[in-house]
Amino acid sequence: IHTHTHTHTHTPHHTQNTVVVRFKTTKTKPFNTMSTSSSGPPFSPPSTSLLNDPAQAMSWSGSIPSELHLSPYDVADLSPPAPVHIMLPRVGYLHPCAEEAVEEFRKYSLQTSSPSVWFSGPSRSPLRFDLPVGVLFDLSCICRGCTRASSTPSQLPLKLHVHFSSYPEGLAAYAGGEAPKRMYCHQLKQGLFLEHGNARVGMRITRPMTDGLWSAAVKGDFETYKAVNDGIVADVEVGTVVKEEDGRTEEQKRVDVVREGILREKWEREKGEEEDDEKGRKKRDIVNVPVRVIDAGSEDQRVIQLPVKGSEGWTLGNVIEAFLGVPDASQVCRVVNGLYSVPDEASIAELWRACQSADHWLYVVTLNKEETER
Repeated sequence: IHTHTHTHTHTPHHTQNTVVVRFKTTKTKPFNTMSTSSSGPPFSPPSTSLLNDPAQAMSWSGSIPSELHLSPYDVADLSPPAPVHIMLPRVGYLHPCAEEAVEEFRKYSLQTSSPSVWFSGPSRSPLRFDLPVGVLFDLSCICRGCTRASSTPSQLPLKLHVHFSSYPEGLAAYAGGEAPKRMYCHQLKQGLFLEHGNARVGMRITRPMTDGLWSAAVKGDFETYKAVNDGIVADVEVGTVVKEEDGRTEEQKRVDVVREGILREKWEREKGEEEDDEKGRKKRDIVNVPVRVIDAGSEDQRVIQLPVKGSEGWTLGNVIEAFLGVPDASQVCRVVNGLYSVPDEASIAELWRACQSADHWLYVVTLNKEETER
């Protein structure tokens, strides 16, 4: 993967980092994309030491220039407050990233104490609070017929409305406060489980680690995220039992000894083959590639996920055809972390490696070309 970046400025609010990524394509014969067996085209899976790739660091540096307005239905005064202009990190989440703007608008709202805050996009459709800002922006662009990178600047700044009343029925309930963080942690553990084929890595996450990852995602701070994430996915032996006397009964000690043996045997079985990479670090193959396809043309913009084995060499075209049930992926527009016109032959594992979100998921926003022509 080769990357380069350039910055162009129209106005102080129209500055964005553009990431150009050339993906190594995998030319293979067609194969059964729904198969979960180990057979398939030759493929070398990536390691779990993923964050040394500069492409991912570049994708973390992206932000969306945004213009926030208070919904006219919530304005308590004769005139609405002035809009708020902010830069939203692509890897962040709307509610925490726009918290200051929300509190400012609350002063002018009829519902000053309502915790059920929600956002709507340029088309006035409600926006999900459990998806990263970048994914929401890609959805907004593709739904408005923006299928080329050259047309993206015309969609900026991203105009959003903040609502304090009339919470949409079809939108997941937002309880305020820690709701986005809890959802993020849940999705992160799902992604880690798929990557490693077990819950062992997810169980290592402590409260300080969770706080560090969440804070880094909200701020778009890749260095902090990298430091915490590397500590989670590192190959650390589990199941060791404290040896000193600690007041346990003989029965508890026997249980712990048995538990240690079970965990150690399980760890050795799951550890798999390890090899040193070019920098001397240990790495191991991933089991599944955490990938979600969002069907922008469906009524509820459904999010689809299916097993994608890391050893089977899936391409982006394979994923689109399998997830959406279409015969030809070339008839589907796609956006991957702000990247347009990604070829069908691009390795899904390489895409995940470079473009995964802070929750370890790769999001692919799709829309049938027939829908864009309407």
